[in-house]
Amino acid sequence: MTKMPVTLREASRGYDRDFDWTYVVPPREPTRPPVPVVWDGLWLNTGDQDNGLCLVVERITGWLDSAPVDGNDVDRVISDGAAWGPKVMRSRTVVITGVAAGPRVLLGQLRDQLAARTANREPVLLAVGDFDQQRVLTADVRAGSDAYRHTPLGSAGFRYQVTLTAADPALYASTWQTATLTNVTEGTGREYPKDYSWSYASPYIANSAMLRNEGNADAPVYALYEGQLTESALTDNRSGIIRVAQLETGVRILVSTATLVAEAEGGLSRASYLLPGSRPMTVPPGSSSRWFLRSAGLGSITLAWRSTWL
Repeated sequence: MTKMPVTLREASRGYDRDFDWTYVVPPREPTRPPVPVVWDGLWLNTGDQDNGLCLVVERITGWLDSAPVDGNDVDRVISDGAAWGPKVMRSRTVVITGVAAGPRVLLGQLRDQLAARTANREPVLLAVGDFDQQRVLTADVRAGSDAYRHTPLGSAGFRYQVTLTAADPALYASTWQTATLTNVTEGTGREYPKDYSWSYASPYIANSAMLRNEGNADAPVYALYEGQLTESALTDNRSGIIRVAQLETGVRILVSTATLVAEAEGGLSRASYLLPGSRPMTVPPGSSSRWFLRSAGLGSITLAWRSTWL
């Protein structure tokens, strides 16, 4: 048997080929923007800005990491007065720690803005974002003159800490939900709406609305009464019911369905508008409920609520 000759090129396994080496840089994942923290219109967590100022919130306590406690802060009640909400019982205390770095002029302006907001005695809005849950929660808070701490970090920065108190221990969604219930009958007396037969995908009549609460606590609802509603009954088909006496033409009242407080225009309380038999109503946590208006006469009720967390 004759062996076939083997050439060197065949035995080289093609290593004499030319290769064009290029380095491919993998695309960078987009950086997540800073978590928004806004106190009385002032953004506290912006990261690096074009003007050279950098704001970073290092820590927030008392927001979602702990439940509200019974503070019983008697000293603050005596000094501030007890007019603003049920502050003594179950107040929420939020502590924000942050750092700022940048030009001295901008740092001085930021320091003054923080001090001015701390000295304000009126409740203001605090909003904190949560990217993981795709939501922004809010609370009405205020500070005190003793609640602000400022620590210089050389000439190019400082660290601060501010303590805020919320009389209402609940946290709320950043956007309001609204629905309008309109009476579907005319006349006076107890002419309640009829029962209707429903077909697939048919809407409810205008005297009902579905209220949804994505939070983990009962959501209060505010009901604005307008028009001539006669002995109206607002119900949630559960245990709550709000009965309001007949309103005069042009009168509007706002009723808190959770506390049964009725307020007329001008800020005056009108408890006499609520009839006996009224019981508080809220939207249960993590669920939906359909509210109904049963009444006679012409008029409407506008409902406003927000998802609520504790």
